[in-house]
Amino acid sequence: MTREEALTMIVASIAMEELALSHILNAEGEKLQYILGTLPGGAKPCAGPQEILEVNQSVTALLEVVMQNQMLLKGKLERVLGASPPPKPVPCPVCPPPCPPPCEENPRPPLCGHPCPCPKSSIQLALQRDGLLWNQGCRLPWRRRAQRGESIRWSEQEPALIRLAPSGAYAVQYTLNVCSMHPAEEQGTILLRQTPCGAFTDTPPLNFSTKCFEGKPQTLQYTAVLYPQMGGSEAELSLVLGSKKALCVERAVLNIVEL
Repeated sequence: MTREEALTMIVASIAMEELALSHILNAEGEKLQYILGTLPGGAKPCAGPQEILEVNQSVTALLEVVMQNQMLLKGKLERVLGASPPPKPVPCPVCPPPCPPPCEENPRPPLCGHPCPCPKSSIQLALQRDGLLWNQGCRLPWRRRAQRGESIRWSEQEPALIRLAPSGAYAVQYTLNVCSMHPAEEQGTILLRQTPCGAFTDTPPLNFSTKCFEGKPQTLQYTAVLYPQMGGSEAELSLVLGSKKALCVERAVLNIVEL
């Protein structure tokens, strides 16, 4: 007997015990119906209040024993289920087989119309150097923390540029800890610039006021979704400062995920 067969027999025995308990409960219910004279087709016995109470106590004692047995069966079933191997996935008779995973001979799976197991692309970048002085019109340089997939590309030769393939939409999120070198009442913007323009949908700039800094670092957060335009091409993405006064960037993190 294999391990799976033994576990199956234990589950079957638990089911038989549950069936026996159900018959016992049904018999106790008929006993109460008989003593109360409500059993269909049965004669009405001449039972007094004391006899009814005695029968009720007998049924209550038996139900307590059944409940204790039920707890033992529950613990046994949980142990069996915990020792059982996970069920094997059953292939769908309608859907075609999934695409083979990419490898050296087959870098990209065939387009068969079936959901592909290949993961989506993503990248996480951090500021190239903490405490960087960011001037107007300059692009913020990055260093790579983590990357997956090929739709998003970044290289150390051009640390301020992230290249996006027009294969799908992308979620962009960045967080900046900045402070103004000369706090004053002035409005500034941070642009999520794409080159060439029109490869993806335009995103609004992040507006901020340098008056709120007061020499203390402030946290700026931004989230946007880029959708590819019709006939779009690969785009270069970068963060550009639109403020007249320079900012000191203490820390910065940029996350891009393919949707």
